[in-house]
Amino acid sequence: MKKHLYHLLVFSLLGIFAASCSDDDDAPNIQSEIVGEWRLTSWSESAPEGFEVYVEFTSAATFGLYQKVETSDYTRYTGRYSIDGTRLTGVYDDGESWGSGYDFELTNDGNTLTMTARTEPAETSVYSRTTIPDDVRDARTSRAGSSPEMKRML
Repeated sequence: MKKHLYHLLVFSLLGIFAASCSDDDDAPNIQSEIVGEWRLTSWSESAPEGFEVYVEFTSAATFGLYQKVETSDYTRYTGRYSIDGTRLTGVYDDGESWGSGYDFELTNDGNTLTMTARTEPAETSVYSRTTIPDDVRDARTSRAGSSPEMKRML
């Protein structure tokens, strides 16, 4: 179970870091579609149990990840993300890179974000567009990789 929770966290973090704008004028402006607030609704084809994850992608190519995994409080992680085609990658504010990239797809008129980790086995997370509640936004801030558990996930 912990292994799956760790992968979920990694996937969430990667998703946040990876959504930046493209400099190619011929490429679609994916950033404008991914910018917004999202809530994890499905992870590896099942509903999340015992954890909650929200993520926000900004138009300035920054992200905020809010997660409650095996704790009673949310923890916030921040950093920068980028997009290369349909691949998301990112770096936390402390300079640590995501452990994997994610292939992503927007469906349901841009209200559903599906991210698939480039790992074996591949894990898929599905997010729904939402508004992040104020009590979640008030989460304590943490540095990426500040605990042994986090280092294993990245």
